[in-house]
Amino acid sequence: MNKTIGSNKRLLNHDRKNMLLALLFILPTAYLLIKTFVVPVYDTIIWSFYHYNLMDGSTPYYVGFKNYLDVLKSADFQISMNRTLVFTVLSVSLELFFGFVSALLLNQTFRGRSFFRAIIIIPWALLTLVNGLTWQWILNPGYGGLTVLLHKLHILAPDVNPVWLADPSHLVYFVVLADAWKMTPFITIILLAGLQAISSDLYEASMLDGANFWKKVFHITLPQLAPSIMMALVLRTMGAFKVYDVLTVFTGDATTSVSYLTFNNAFRYFFLGKASAMAWMTAIVILLLAILYVRLLNKKE
Repeated sequence: MNKTIGSNKRLLNHDRKNMLLALLFILPTAYLLIKTFVVPVYDTIIWSFYHYNLMDGSTPYYVGFKNYLDVLKSADFQISMNRTLVFTVLSVSLELFFGFVSALLLNQTFRGRSFFRAIIIIPWALLTLVNGLTWQWILNPGYGGLTVLLHKLHILAPDVNPVWLADPSHLVYFVVLADAWKMTPFITIILLAGLQAISSDLYEASMLDGANFWKKVFHITLPQLAPSIMMALVLRTMGAFKVYDVLTVFTGDATTSVSYLTFNNAFRYFFLGKASAMAWMTAIVILLLAILYVRLLNKKE
């Protein structure tokens, strides 16, 4: 009996030592995460309720929800929010459609399937800045790839050189193309993993019942793929709504997206209070969209 009690105590002491050792190794990482993530997030919450402007040299003072109200009334914020919503809806819709089609094709058995599965990742693996520069060259007037192609196809007259990126109101559509080209492989990978998890018995049973291709897609593939589709939608909606880097290549107009406008207010004009409020309003919209998607997924299940 005494031997058993002594053995249990030794095991308990050993477990405590292992736990302390694990905590010792975790502490540096935890410290870095707190300093680089938790503290800045906390600071932005506080700053959003203060008049905090580094340019005027004034001491920060509490203004309550004034920053949030000013942001809502701002014409620039309304324009940037509308353009961000348009960009998000268009880019996510295109990416989901082409990602689903690509996943269906890559799920088939054909020669060279592994090769095509590998190379489809290339656009996604490229840096966003590189992607933006590539599309900027394609859309460049005069010698850009799109203009040259349209000239060779005789769709454009030789003396016509459209400036594709001149109109800020149409710029969002070209950014959608660039973003869709880059992020469609990401959707494809998620949906392809979901397709491979669907049992082949379901398709074999539907074939015995005389189901054609479209019936199998709508009655088997899409319902079984719903969790993967929802996950892809949530991830891409959050990513598209906060798009910034590709816009810096295409334009200098800060109203092109909410993230670009927030960056300008924070790091160009140093309106830290207003920028913090703007950032949290964006975060709230993304959070609401994520909650909506999760609720829809639960209802679907």
